[in-house]
Amino acid sequence: MLRAPETPQLSTAELLDDAPILVVDDDESLRNLCLRVLTAQGHQAHTACNGEEAIDKVRAQAYRIVLLDLKMSGMDGIECMKRLKAEGCRADVVIMTGFAVVSTAVEAMKVGARDFIEKPFRPQDLQALVEGILQRRSRDSRLSTDPVVAFIQQHATEISSRKDVANRLGVSLERVSTRVLGETQMSFREFLHACRLSLAKRLLETTELDVSEISTRTGFQTVQHFSRVFSKRAGVSPKKYRLQVRSEA
Repeated sequence: MLRAPETPQLSTAELLDDAPILVVDDDESLRNLCLRVLTAQGHQAHTACNGEEAIDKVRAQAYRIVLLDLKMSGMDGIECMKRLKAEGCRADVVIMTGFAVVSTAVEAMKVGARDFIEKPFRPQDLQALVEGILQRRSRDSRLSTDPVVAFIQQHATEISSRKDVANRLGVSLERVSTRVLGETQMSFREFLHACRLSLAKRLLETTELDVSEISTRTGFQTVQHFSRVFSKRAGVSPKKYRLQVRSEA
């Protein structure tokens, strides 16, 4: 008896490729601004005025990006993000904050946020942020098939040593080194820096973030260390790299 052809299984990234973007903020004017910017950019976008409404929408609809205000009446952004993750939401979460508290936003990234943006922001800042996240999502769909290397690619800004990787994956330190060297022809530290600097270059190219903030976002302990590593790999300082890229655009 002939068997019906199997339906190909899509990856999470492929399933979310055409999903809309959700904007969550208790400020109606901010929601409307984001809606206009995103739709003008060609994206489908929905809005929610608080955390509870956002959770209800995520239960009914898959989203690829959630723009989430940090300070809202009732449930705040951090708690909402934790609830969304608990509901199985696979969207990239971006924290929106008008309080310019970088440490709080970085803490949000440690518990699951992909990025943050400070309010008030310009339309082009939001456009660049969304485009950068979508590019990263496309890149992540092409991760290494080796679980050790793929883990480093995905979490380069959060890990600092082989031990971090070994503990998270339950493998030996030697296996971490061996798999990275075999897949990339780089040492663990060289590959970790390469992943971090790839993100740093995109931030320099597409945002107005200062170098110190980019160093924090990409996992470096100090801006001095970031600048040394960047200059050694790129041949120019982060500031000069940004100027060169923009002069060539």
